[in-house]
Amino acid sequence: MTDDIDYRTVEVPDVPPEEYSYVERRAEVLDLLERAGHPRAVKQADLARRYGCTRQNIHNDLDVLAEHVADNLGDRRELISEHVFHRALNGLLDDEEWRKAAQTVKDWNEWLDDRTDLQHLIDRIEALEDGDDGSLGTDRFRHR
Repeated sequence: MTDDIDYRTVEVPDVPPEEYSYVERRAEVLDLLERAGHPRAVKQADLARRYGCTRQNIHNDLDVLAEHVADNLGDRRELISEHVFHRALNGLLDDEEWRKAAQTVKDWNEWLDDRTDLQHLIDRIEALEDGDDGSLGTDRFRHR
């Protein structure tokens, strides 16, 4: 069950981490995960100490964040792909590689579009297998 908060837009205050609200804590944890490049690169015990909370709180935060990312991408297993994209893009921007950064964003968007198109085809096939007549509103499918 997702909480409809976009953690990427939450401003983390300039106060000690143990004073963060759970929303601010999750926003910073998401940022830490993205910078680390992989969810397993950040230890729950270290996060619990940083925020002055229990490991169970951190475990719950990570579950919510995984669902948040999954909802945004449509598939939980794509968490790593999103982290790699952000890390690569940030590295290119830090190195002032503007054209490469723009190409990376273009490639990422094309990949997301392809996934959307593929998901639509999968939905159509499943509907046909379930006995649907196949009239599934093909206007949703983008032709290139």
